[in-house]
Amino acid sequence: MVKLLALGMSGLLSLGLVGFLQGPPPPDGPPPPPKEKAKGKDPAKKKAQGPAGDLRRAYDLLRKLRSDNESAGRSDERLRDWTERAAKFYRDGIKAFDAGDRRLAHEYGVIAHDLARATDHARNAAKLDRPVPESDLPPPPDGPGPDDSTRPVRDELHHIHNRVADLREDQPEPSATFYIDAARDLYNAALRDAEAGRSERAAELSHAAEAMTHVPEHLNHIAKGPDELERDRPRPPQPKAKGDRPAPPRGDRPAPPKGERPNADALPPPLP
Repeated sequence: MVKLLALGMSGLLSLGLVGFLQGPPPPDGPPPPPKEKAKGKDPAKKKAQGPAGDLRRAYDLLRKLRSDNESAGRSDERLRDWTERAAKFYRDGIKAFDAGDRRLAHEYGVIAHDLARATDHARNAAKLDRPVPESDLPPPPDGPGPDDSTRPVRDELHHIHNRVADLREDQPEPSATFYIDAARDLYNAALRDAEAGRSERAAELSHAAEAMTHVPEHLNHIAKGPDELERDRPRPPQPKAKGDRPAPPRGDRPAPPKGERPNADALPPPLP
């Protein structure tokens, strides 16, 4: 009898430890992403594909953002607004998926993920402004760090400058203008940091701006609908007669005249 009681107590103790180690249930937040049946012999390759994969990536990053905001206490109002906007797009994607509209689920899932990515990089840049707590570690000697090159930041800033200009020329959906302006603000902030030599902060802000430029792009996809998007899709080039110069691909900017090409080593201008 004593032996049976001891076994019973041991089992209850084990269950209690399992519950303790698993921790409390997750807090209220966005609903979990849908599960889509994997096709083929390798489910791992299918896990991150399709609308369900888009929504899964958005969900994971939104959970991370919300968790970090709770642990950090008070967060910047603008970043909090972007996080809530991303969560709304994510919920819209869940509704579209449940309704069987895979196209809309994909667009909303990508928008939510890109907006969350922009928020994550902008928050990383904000952390670099905070004073570093005192430490008993001596400062490193003067000189270049492990990666002192500013070339990647300059290249990305040129890329963002062109993307924002293209988005403005494309007669964006009214709801997309907010995110074009946000990308412009992030770009200009990154440009100021790059000019001041704050390369680490400039890199985070340029990543945020690049991610933000994809939000209005996909909002325009939603507004146009599948038929108009198909009409706008670039067609494969047709064979030309000998001697004919091929037309530049649609959407590409014409090359500037000789002598007026932008200096790749210089930073692009600010965006108004």
